[in-house]
Amino acid sequence: MNKFLFLLFIASIHFFSVTGQYNKYTFYADKMGSPLKLIIGAKKGQLDSVQSTQLAKEALKLIDSLNHILSDYDSSSELSIINKHAGSQPMPISPVLEEILLIAQEAYYQTKGAYNIAIGPLSLLWRNARQEKVFPTKAQILEAQKLIGLNQIIIDSIKHLIYIPNKAMRLDLGSLGKGFVAQKALNFLQNKGVQYAMIDAGGKIVTVAPANEYWQIGINQLREKNKTIATSIRLSNKAVSTSGDTFQFFIYNGHRYSHIINPLSGYGIEIPKNVTVIASNGVTADWLSTACSLLSINASLQLAAKYNAQILIAVQKGKTIQYFKSKGFDAYLN
Repeated sequence: MNKFLFLLFIASIHFFSVTGQYNKYTFYADKMGSPLKLIIGAKKGQLDSVQSTQLAKEALKLIDSLNHILSDYDSSSELSIINKHAGSQPMPISPVLEEILLIAQEAYYQTKGAYNIAIGPLSLLWRNARQEKVFPTKAQILEAQKLIGLNQIIIDSIKHLIYIPNKAMRLDLGSLGKGFVAQKALNFLQNKGVQYAMIDAGGKIVTVAPANEYWQIGINQLREKNKTIATSIRLSNKAVSTSGDTFQFFIYNGHRYSHIINPLSGYGIEIPKNVTVIASNGVTADWLSTACSLLSINASLQLAAKYNAQILIAVQKGKTIQYFKSKGFDAYLN
């Protein structure tokens, strides 16, 4: 097992050009429940600020339309409507929703149920607990666990239908939705001829860059919001996602529970752990970083390898932090 000296976590982003002939246009918005940053790099004489602004507006509009399909916070979204019809009848699903559901279904079986988008009843229980500051009872957790069988849900990719057998079941796409949407928006920009762009959707980052160019992504220390280290990742045409409890957690009786819930135990992760995944696209990086937060170190390394992804894991025990990485991770370090 390889040990490493620091943990990756998204902190700051810059783009670097060998020729220096690029202008940078940066756009900010609140999307999908968190700040979003979109940067377009353009060679001088090509895209100007007006054109870049128009492309950014179109990309953000696409993000809104995708979020309106996938969000469980939006009561009128396609996902919310499907959740409301759980236990009644098969429901038609759009191509976008079907695509992400099939990705999540594969992830469920690849992780033997550790990664599970049917975790909605548990997510809602813990979401309410954080808001009301009332710790869930063991009985409540056990009851919610009875309702998270993704293997009971039928996704018919021929008739494009989904059937959720129990009215109390609930799908939650929060663990891969941001990466999925960010990648779709980046693909849109590429189809419009943009060769240099980055989207940071709440720490789920996707990038594209021409030959010999790259994005430099800064990194933070474990469980530190403002402390960075003197190194970074160089990314070009790759995505990166970090999962951990730096920003979202619940403290009860001296125990700190991550917002990442283990569906097999019903509780949020307690061990301080951050997982950073570099993958070929945003949705893969997103769900892998969540799944590997729940799996053992060996299982995480093996799973990342299946998807040709690179991974860095930090685990804290007492005052000691151990770091583990895949063999190819070093190639991305600055």
